[in-house]
Amino acid sequence: MRNELYMRFADYYAKMSNDRNFKGQLECILNSYGQNPNLHLLELFAGQALHGIEASQRGNIDVWAIDSSEEMKQLALDNGFKNTDQYLVADLPEGLLKCEGNVLFDCVICLYHGLSNLNIEAVFTLLGHVKKLLNVNGKIFIELHNINKLMSYIENPEIHFEELQTSYDEKLQYAWPGGKIQWSPYSYEAEVPIKLNIKLQSTRETIELTSRDYIYSADEIKFLAHLLGYKTKILTNESEGRPHFGNSVLLELSI
Repeated sequence: MRNELYMRFADYYAKMSNDRNFKGQLECILNSYGQNPNLHLLELFAGQALHGIEASQRGNIDVWAIDSSEEMKQLALDNGFKNTDQYLVADLPEGLLKCEGNVLFDCVICLYHGLSNLNIEAVFTLLGHVKKLLNVNGKIFIELHNINKLMSYIENPEIHFEELQTSYDEKLQYAWPGGKIQWSPYSYEAEVPIKLNIKLQSTRETIELTSRDYIYSADEIKFLAHLLGYKTKILTNESEGRPHFGNSVLLELSI
């Protein structure tokens, strides 16, 4: 992870990133397998593994996770992730090699724009590694940025602070982005400023950080996937996917 917020302030990141319908998103994905599927599921860039925890509550889904952060693994375990040995702490894409020989997966999820952490060579490597880990009917589900919405924001950027109550006496205000985004001249690689205002009863601290993100279109990922022999389908073109993923694009890869 090259996200400074993620590395230094995992607990704040966790609170900032749990504002989505995890159950609804998981339902959208699992519906493609039919009723009550028995699956081996792997969550990439898992963080708190909230999708995986939701899946494990069904009783017929064996859940694995990979993330680079020991702190995030502990948060996942505290929140109900069942098997500590099946949450692997490793950098992606090379961390996928730790899964070889353990299990073949029916479902691999890479949500919350997880691919934004990787350059394009690493994305290609990740897709190649995952293909070796898929069961014969296995699928990958990837959440990507909606390019139309992204360009609309770039044309009319706004700095907007959200506020969270993180503890009894602490409030967190955050803006992400918290300033002008710096773009590479060669790719959609962005340095995104993040601003945190941490307010206690008698003090206030401002922290400024930077996240480095790679923005990929669905067409780019489909092109890489086709080179590796995947079939592709955009699920958010279907009515059941769109409400749960907001402005994102959900891409399905299968072999």
